[in-house]
Amino acid sequence: MEQATLSHVFLFCFDLDNMVRFYTETVGFHLSDRGMARGRDIAFLTLSPDADHHQLAMCGGREGPNTGGPLNHIAFRVNSFAELRRRHALLSATRVAANVETVNHGAWLSVYYRDVDNNRMEFFFDTPWYIRQPMVEPLDLAKDDDEILNETYAKYKDTPGFSLMSDWKAQTKSELAFR
Repeated sequence: MEQATLSHVFLFCFDLDNMVRFYTETVGFHLSDRGMARGRDIAFLTLSPDADHHQLAMCGGREGPNTGGPLNHIAFRVNSFAELRRRHALLSATRVAANVETVNHGAWLSVYYRDVDNNRMEFFFDTPWYIRQPMVEPLDLAKDDDEILNETYAKYKDTPGFSLMSDWKAQTKSELAFR
């Protein structure tokens, strides 16, 4: 079986213009295209045009109460601790600040938030370790990077299954090839 990868997520929005503005200005997407299809205004956004034309598509016309939908969350990987902190600061300075939560999953460090349409989202930065999930612990971004990583390692190094993420990936790749 060929390995599948996440290409994009599609959201129905109450206010498409507001969502496009939020995702381009706060999250860092680029607006790839926008137009009408089947009577609806649709926007296509990308974080990496080398990867896909769009990783996020949004369509106006969502109706009903603004209490969130069936989607739990959509996750976006960032490549550095500094970028995770930058995103946290940016989100904390917006009107979504009340819904920003930081979590240490051991294998990755996360900033969860609700966007302007109340969809739950996540930015995360990988640690070097594989730690069995689910793992949900508070993350104090007031601590420095080394302190957070050292505390994470100390807390999880003796847990069952703990390993370097690179070792876990190699093992998992081998298991998938064997199937």
